[in-house]
Amino acid sequence: MNDDISPRLTAMRDALVADVTSTRATGPERHRRRRPTRGAVIAVVVAFLVGGGLTGGLTAAALPGSDPDVAVQSSLATTARYMVEDANHGRILGKPTFRVVRGATSLTPSDRPAGADSVAVAWACLDGDTPTVEVAGRPTVGSVCGRRGDPTSEATGWSLSPAASTGATAVTFSAGDTDRYAVWVSWAQAPRIAAPSAQQRAETTDGIVSLDEYRTAFNRLLACQAQAGQAMDDVPLTWYADGLWNRSGRGTGPWYLYATPSTGSEVFDTQCYPREFGAVDAIWQDEHPQPEDPPVDPAVG
Repeated sequence: MNDDISPRLTAMRDALVADVTSTRATGPERHRRRRPTRGAVIAVVVAFLVGGGLTGGLTAAALPGSDPDVAVQSSLATTARYMVEDANHGRILGKPTFRVVRGATSLTPSDRPAGADSVAVAWACLDGDTPTVEVAGRPTVGSVCGRRGDPTSEATGWSLSPAASTGATAVTFSAGDTDRYAVWVSWAQAPRIAAPSAQQRAETTDGIVSLDEYRTAFNRLLACQAQAGQAMDDVPLTWYADGLWNRSGRGTGPWYLYATPSTGSEVFDTQCYPREFGAVDAIWQDEHPQPEDPPVDPAVG
């Protein structure tokens, strides 16, 4: 995957780890963003939740009178559509292909729809280890599934990967002869992500972000959200010392601890965050790592 895909997905590529998100106790549903690396941590959490739901679906499929393959196909379609369209603001296009296979296999989607620039893939491990998945010759870095002997591993995986610019796009699955799994493949359109503004490029050219630059970039983020009709709350700078957050400048930090309205996630993820704050935030987070498992900040908890 590459950086012109949703920042949610680039975060999965970079780390495949995320902070747990939470919601406010009152008011509209909000996504907690304690350490929002490239604005993308929620995708990993949602992948975990959807994967857990699919595991339940696979179990239910074993009930008498049901078709396990149909249940798997439905669950993979639900997972892929949720992750591509709801969590990452892309679109599933065309007619998906579904198969249950064993060992290595390859699929080549045909009849490429207008606007398709990516391929969405979801897979479920039915018996054995996870396959290695490549799209147009490039390995995917989505969630993985089915580690043999590990009862805690997820049963599903998914990815959204760039298609070949011209010609056919092959999706290949490498697995052992005894590994049995289901695959779901569809054309897709990646979300349109805004390029960094000239101000943000200037702030990050030297690879260092000052506190003034961090403040200025965050204020541009707030202004962008407000202009789009998705205003965020006023957010103070917050430090961490002696196990507590504070506003007085004591300890490590500072950081902006903030939440975004759930109805504004697409504006935030695809426009305001990448254009005005994403690159600045990534450098600042690297330079000022937050403590592990700090208490919930009262401003966003």
